[in-house]
Amino acid sequence: MEKIAQMGTQGRKYMQPEEAFFKLMRLGMRACDDCDVALDKAGWEAVYELARRHAVAAVVLDGVERLTIMQKPPQDLVWAWIVQVQQVEEANRRLNRTVVMVCDKFRRESMGTVLLKGQGLSVFYPRPLHRQPGDIDLWMDAGRKEVVAYVRKYCPTAEVVYHHADFPVLKEAPMELHFTPSWLNDWWLNRRLQRCFAEWKTYSLLHKVQLPERVGEVAVPTLAMNRVYLLVHAYRHLFDEGIGLRQLMDYYFVLRQPCTAEERAEAVRTLERLRLKRFAGAVMYVLQAVFGLEDEHLLVSPSEKRGRRLLGEVMLAGNFGQHDERIRRPENETPLHRFCRKQARNAGFLADYPGEVVWGFFFKMWHYAWRSRHGYLPAKKE
Repeated sequence: MEKIAQMGTQGRKYMQPEEAFFKLMRLGMRACDDCDVALDKAGWEAVYELARRHAVAAVVLDGVERLTIMQKPPQDLVWAWIVQVQQVEEANRRLNRTVVMVCDKFRRESMGTVLLKGQGLSVFYPRPLHRQPGDIDLWMDAGRKEVVAYVRKYCPTAEVVYHHADFPVLKEAPMELHFTPSWLNDWWLNRRLQRCFAEWKTYSLLHKVQLPERVGEVAVPTLAMNRVYLLVHAYRHLFDEGIGLRQLMDYYFVLRQPCTAEERAEAVRTLERLRLKRFAGAVMYVLQAVFGLEDEHLLVSPSEKRGRRLLGEVMLAGNFGQHDERIRRPENETPLHRFCRKQARNAGFLADYPGEVVWGFFFKMWHYAWRSRHGYLPAKKE
């Protein structure tokens, strides 16, 4: 990112807020030691807003804590920031306890679970309680019919889509019960992906980690699965809800875990079979340009051209596309209008990822018919 220098009243050069935001994020992640940050009050307010918008406020504040007293933001902003981080910490504590409780409940009912993303990835962070918490996504060791029947027993009107059923029974966070972790629009490539998930599932059900503060153990995907799955998940979000920096930060920490040359080669072979190498190159560029991922941890060579476009999408959309007007769903939007709006947006990715864009049209048509046939469409509002 290029610096846009502004001269302060005392002749000091100030950084562009986005550049300072990235540096502070790296400092908080312990990805760099360069603590040279210079911002005026307006610049600090812009950085704080970026941190909130991208759901990384706690990590960025960790970076702020490494600055000298003269470099730190105004005290009133710091106090507001600290309050938000304390809320993140408490939300993580509640959610960790809830996740353990829910997984134990399913285990007692003879239903194995794998915790996807979320709290299971926080263990890789320098300060696990500073990862912004989100939903609870559980990959169930049961078939679609069995899971849907279980959900409908408690929530008769719960929405069901290709890969999961909503299970809105918790106050702490939305919960989704997955039949499969994700999918690809291309029918043939999706078959390959589902075979991969079937192979990874057995090992993941046995792969347990202790959540922060030793609240309990849960099964999570193996690193071998996450090297591919988290990239697929980001790819899916690019076309559906927008990618967030937090998603890519999760992937950064996964790629920095111990990995042999053969394990890395196997991940690359899988990405090639799924025709995801183009997207992987774009992600590698962002991981290196924004987070400072070292060359030895890259899966494929970075693609600067696609990577810059991807980073532009990330910064425009914010966390999960919440700040992207192209993604927001207007009130009372009809399914047809939503379909047309999303297809129009995704057409912009045609040059980079033509197969997924073209197949996306056919997948959406099939998906609607499939949900209708099985009674999975939400009831029409009166």
